[in-house]
Amino acid sequence: MDTYLSKLRGLAAAATSGLPGKVGRDYACALGNSTAHSGLWTLYDATRHSTGQAATVWVFDKRYFDQGMNRQLLDPAGRQRVLSQLTREATQLARLRHPALVQLIEPLEEGRQLLAFVTERVAASLDDLLEKRAELDALEIQEGLMQVARGLQFLHADARTVHGNLEPASVLIGARGEWKLGGLAFSDTAPEFGYAPPHTQPAMAYAAPERVEKQQQSAAGDVFALGCLAAAAHTGQSPIEAHADLAAYRRSVRQLGGSARVARLPAHLAPVVRQMLEPDPQRRLTLAQFQQSAYFDDVLAATLRYLAALLEQPAEQKAAFLRGLPRVLPKFPARALRRQVLPHLLGVLSDHALLQFSLPSVFAIVEQLAPDEVAELALPELRPVLASQQLQPQATAAVLDALPLLQRKLPGPAFRDAVLPAAYAALLSAAPQVQDRALQQLAATAAALGAADVRDQLLPRVQHVYAKASILSLKVGALTCLRAMLPLLDKQTVTGKVMPMLRRTKTRDPAVVMAMLDMYEETGLRLDRQAVATEILPVLWAQALDDRLRVRQFERFMEVVRKLQDRIQAEHTRHLEQIQRADEQVDRFNQLAVGSHASLDSASTAAAAADSDAFAAIVGAGSRANPPLANPLADLPPDSSASPASGWEWDAPVPAASGEAKSAAQNGSSRISVDFMSTDGHSDTAADDFGAFAAFPPPTRSSGVKPSVSNHKLGTLNVKPGAKPSANRLGATRVGSAEPMRLQFGAIAPQQRQTTGKPGLSQKHAGGKAADLGDFDPFA
Repeated sequence: MDTYLSKLRGLAAAATSGLPGKVGRDYACALGNSTAHSGLWTLYDATRHSTGQAATVWVFDKRYFDQGMNRQLLDPAGRQRVLSQLTREATQLARLRHPALVQLIEPLEEGRQLLAFVTERVAASLDDLLEKRAELDALEIQEGLMQVARGLQFLHADARTVHGNLEPASVLIGARGEWKLGGLAFSDTAPEFGYAPPHTQPAMAYAAPERVEKQQQSAAGDVFALGCLAAAAHTGQSPIEAHADLAAYRRSVRQLGGSARVARLPAHLAPVVRQMLEPDPQRRLTLAQFQQSAYFDDVLAATLRYLAALLEQPAEQKAAFLRGLPRVLPKFPARALRRQVLPHLLGVLSDHALLQFSLPSVFAIVEQLAPDEVAELALPELRPVLASQQLQPQATAAVLDALPLLQRKLPGPAFRDAVLPAAYAALLSAAPQVQDRALQQLAATAAALGAADVRDQLLPRVQHVYAKASILSLKVGALTCLRAMLPLLDKQTVTGKVMPMLRRTKTRDPAVVMAMLDMYEETGLRLDRQAVATEILPVLWAQALDDRLRVRQFERFMEVVRKLQDRIQAEHTRHLEQIQRADEQVDRFNQLAVGSHASLDSASTAAAAADSDAFAAIVGAGSRANPPLANPLADLPPDSSASPASGWEWDAPVPAASGEAKSAAQNGSSRISVDFMSTDGHSDTAADDFGAFAAFPPPTRSSGVKPSVSNHKLGTLNVKPGAKPSANRLGATRVGSAEPMRLQFGAIAPQQRQTTGKPGLSQKHAGGKAADLGDFDPFA
């Protein structure tokens, strides 16, 4: 049988022709992707083009008659009989309207290959669930059987109709999990049972004995079928084992009293099912007795029944029921909450007078849903409530209490677009208790908001509440919320908007002052030390000396003051140490340069004398050599002012240089190579070309200003004879750098230069004594 049904469903899924008539024109449906099956019908999810309404298209493919044994078992008359049964099923749904019956939307359309009609959205049939061995909880079965019983009662009492084919394939599961009746193809008919393809005659395993043996159809026969259905819902199979086999059917009916499948039923259901399966129709339970049996004497089932009829109850009873519902919800299975309780509660949200009672229950169920389920099931119904500007304060408070929950359950864009506007609107409410609740919840969720939302949306509203509040609790709440927002605010916003607001505060109530202290503490750890020292600490000292503070509050002030002072002390100490290290590096560099210049002078002078002797030998001027140029630094007194700790003034007169000195000054120069290790680990070299040192006056003490040395590299200084060296032409070394410098000095052979004949530096200065003249190293 399973193989046969699989072939049937595969055939329906492979249908390639379009839907006939109005069904094909008005509905989008993907044939080949079925969602459920009911008898010979294959069900597909569909959407109406014009309205987007969700629906289900029921399709029967006539090629079914040409497959396998169907061609042999169904002659032309049999085929026509099957088509008549399918047409009757759609016609009965169009005629009968009840919440427990599947609702028809579009009547039957017949095409060349397909029959099709449209109903409300159907998720599956009970037959599909049993075939897949889906787990059905006891409460879901209990409520489903009650709904089926109500549907049968409507057929019997109001429509004067007998279902005649109640089986799992005739029970459809709605979008909300409710059980609805379908499969009315054999209503009010009593065909004979024989060997035929499945679903072309009533299911013998669910038929009453009088129906099989005598072709008698009655309401009692539907009760018998309902008893078999209840057993199948719990065990997966009917208590009767018969597949169009009359002998097997009679044998199973005789053994119903001791059926093992009935014995496995729940204790409170088994005796009820035995009474429903009585072979004698007169001894069976009626539908009314079944609905009043101990099987339904349960608080959860009673809650579901009352919830289904809630809209029909008086306003006072609605409020009382919804007020007590949160205490019962934890007892419900999760599946029942999602598929049965939540849809009814969402339907009540349209009554704003009941929002303060219905919203807590809705949010309690949302807590148990997955994020995608919240977005799909709950958010569409919650959006109008969240966007409403006319909510009562109690309803608004319920929304605010659920703010952290909705933040966890909804994706970021949905939370910002649907929920945050309601919280922002609550800040501007005329009810202080609503504003206070909004401040508390926004403070709890501020850390998860975006920096732009906090700066542009939340901050202005919180500042408005703080400025306009006449209640101290609101001011404290606003300051608490602001402190939670501080990590998301940039320094410019804090100094430009938050700090001025605190300075303008005139209230000196201890509660407000202590809240401001928390703000100053958080702010003081983020601003620079100058701002803390000049803008925050003076305010804290002034507030700490208020006589209205308690001892513990004063100690809290001192704790914050010490924390900020310690921070300032530590940071400023490090700053001064960096400056001191930079000065020490400059001093060490200058001292090394002065100490190495004497060897540089003697080597340079000796090289110049050697060149002069060689030239004299070539021209035949004899072996007389020019006297060597004396080291000018050797004649300096011990207390010479060429100390790095002093400044320099170029105010000494220039003596007349000897011919040898002029020759050395005009034709030669010395090169100083300075090599040190920079902060990035690379060696840098600076070279300085000096002319004749006799042209430079010695340094004398002046104002004590040191040459400027900055950055981290020394440049190249070329000093021509007669030019004035400048300390600013020195290269740069990084201030505060602690890496040691390595200085290397060496004499380099004089370079041949052409004397310009311009007056030397000594000719541009006056004053001083001749004894003070000498060569000067600008690095010393």
